[in-house]
Amino acid sequence: MRLGTMGGRFSPARAALLVRNRALEDGPGLGIGLGIVLGVNVLSLVVSHRAFLNSAGGQGWSTAIVLAGLILSAYAFKGMHDGKAGADWILLPATPLEKYLAALLSYLVLYPLLAAAAATGASALLRLAESLAGGPGGRIWTPFQAGILEDYADYAVAALVFIAGSASFRKRAPLKTIGAVTAYGLALASLFLGGLALLHAGRGDLDFRYMNGIFSAEGGIDSDRIERIGKFLFEGNRLVLAPLFALLYGYFRVFEKEARDEVQ
Repeated sequence: MRLGTMGGRFSPARAALLVRNRALEDGPGLGIGLGIVLGVNVLSLVVSHRAFLNSAGGQGWSTAIVLAGLILSAYAFKGMHDGKAGADWILLPATPLEKYLAALLSYLVLYPLLAAAAATGASALLRLAESLAGGPGGRIWTPFQAGILEDYADYAVAALVFIAGSASFRKRAPLKTIGAVTAYGLALASLFLGGLALLHAGRGDLDFRYMNGIFSAEGGIDSDRIERIGKFLFEGNRLVLAPLFALLYGYFRVFEKEARDEVQ
């Protein structure tokens, strides 16, 4: 690392270079993954004259994009923790903010855009192939389908959490991140539901649950008000508190790692 880099000013050019480097590193793996997806769909065409990812409204494309993005996010800072690769990471002439922002831009902006474009093109090709094979043709998947903004919001939150986990955990980052999120979710649900049960004791039977991101309350007194409060708390945690914490925590872990290693 050049002298003064840690305390240097933010440089968009350096951040853009880091984004480019990440794209070059991730590109071959993503290309192989897309080839496998196309190959499986071609096999599906041969067997059943249907491209399975274009069936059921094409939601398989959304799932594939999200899973691949989360895998990339879960290993965003793997090089920072690994032996010689870690030394190379520290020696990159960029500030911790530039390195962290490059990861965010790569997996929250650039990757979704490129993956969506590639999936749309592949879906169109498969629709044509399915029509030529005598099938119904299926539906071309595009990122403008109903609900895509909500899907992206969920993906962005999850990606932020996995990026923070990658910056925090040296080994088995994806599993440890999932474990930490599960423990946090259980603690949050236990505190809220336990406190609600105590406050509502003796005021009638109240059935409350939180499934698939939706909180509901039925029966008892003030169930509508409790449901509104529960939705506000859980949605606020999911869309505001958790991603904000992950964003800040991930950055400070990167900054801490670089500051400690630079001193050493």
